[in-house]
Amino acid sequence: MRFSYLEHVAHEILPTIEIVWEISRTFHSDSDSYVSDYYQLIRDMAERHTGEDGLEKLQAIIQDFYFELGFSDAPEPIVGAQRILLDRVISYRTGLPVSLALLLQEAAAYAGVQTELVDFPGYPLLRFDHEQQSYFVDPLHGELLEGKQVQERFEDVTDDAIDFSWDMFEAADQKTILQRYLTELKHAMIHDRTFANALTVVHMLLAITPDDPYEIRDRGYVLEELDCQQAAVDDYQYFVEQCPDDPSAQMLRLQLETWAAPQHVLH
Repeated sequence: MRFSYLEHVAHEILPTIEIVWEISRTFHSDSDSYVSDYYQLIRDMAERHTGEDGLEKLQAIIQDFYFELGFSDAPEPIVGAQRILLDRVISYRTGLPVSLALLLQEAAAYAGVQTELVDFPGYPLLRFDHEQQSYFVDPLHGELLEGKQVQERFEDVTDDAIDFSWDMFEAADQKTILQRYLTELKHAMIHDRTFANALTVVHMLLAITPDDPYEIRDRGYVLEELDCQQAAVDDYQYFVEQCPDDPSAQMLRLQLETWAAPQHVLH
């Protein structure tokens, strides 16, 4: 299974949003209709704000995105794939912060406001630099944060386990963004128990990070759920060999031993 649009993310040949649209197309044949509708909405939005500039324009786009278009955080504590795949987020107007951030970033770009995704703990933020100052948009509900607020939030999220540094707030590279997005999607599809789709997402992640033992372990789990035990064995064995000290490796060793033990049939 190959995904050519994911194989060169380290070189950032394609825009991130184009890759994420392609991911949606993989799962939904009607994806393009939602994408087309969204671009019409943000074109109209951009035209309404042609006389504005800088921070004022960003604030106007945020207002339109969350209040006029009605985008909001997903209501469920554990979300399904419809809250992550961008075409369905457009349709339902609800999604995880990573998906909202990508859509808001594209809306801002159409209005001429350039933002960057920051790999913030918990979920990404959008960064906007203006007149030698950085502002950060919380994609959960559009709150605009400044320096001290960002530092306080970082310390709350990390519980002071990590020392704060502004170096952490540089723009995330495409590989980091896509790994984060696809990991959320993988977990959602496993939660939905749509294991064939989850397997596709794992292969997407492996296109970005080939031979990643953790993705191969997760592929083993999905294959096990799909009743492909021998393929799961191969993946679990690879993980145990590559990560022998990982806490999950001991459980997998026991599972592999159980599967390898001769089965006694009672007559």
